[in-house]
Amino acid sequence: MFYVGMIEDDKAEASAVMLSLALNAKQLGEESFKLYELERKEKFREELFEKLIKDVRENRIQCLIVDYKLDTLDEVLEGIEVVNFMHELVPEFPVVILTNVPESSKKNDSADPDKVYAKEIFMKPDSVETKEMVYHIIRNLERYTKKRSELEIKRDQSLDKVIAESGYDGELYGELLDIERELSKYVPIEMTGIDEAYDMADMEDALKVLKEYKNILE
Repeated sequence: MFYVGMIEDDKAEASAVMLSLALNAKQLGEESFKLYELERKEKFREELFEKLIKDVRENRIQCLIVDYKLDTLDEVLEGIEVVNFMHELVPEFPVVILTNVPESSKKNDSADPDKVYAKEIFMKPDSVETKEMVYHIIRNLERYTKKRSELEIKRDQSLDKVIAESGYDGELYGELLDIERELSKYVPIEMTGIDEAYDMADMEDALKVLKEYKNILE
């Protein structure tokens, strides 16, 4: 089962979007959705972004649907800000934009034209267009989760090799770093510890850093 986060300031429209998704995707159920609470308050943007980072890192959501125009949060947050943040943080994480003006939204350089959908159409669960939209969303979800899982397995295997190695092996370290850099496109991760370990002359200290990193992952 997949889990979808949603940023929408109209709860009725949010419910309609969830219904369209649930009725047209067997991989989604009633418990598949997380609607983020929105309110006009100081530091709301920062708090929301922290929640998104945490949920993506902990794999609590595998896709995010954002209303392009959040009317009730005018001057506090715009949908495109969320899109920009996610694209910069985890470029390969699926972010879908729902909007009443799809053609205008597609012209924004931060929006992937293939993931910008007309809200009015999407809220009609029986329409052919909606079924096609949902199909593409699920395919993106499948690709994302598969690639993330593959990279996490490779990362763990590579990390075990590095820790088990009795001496310094630059090739193993380089392989681990390459995997981490690729994985960072799919999930927010801290690479500082590994970068430091890679540069350390003292193998004992380097292994200590890597073991601590492995404990964090577990």
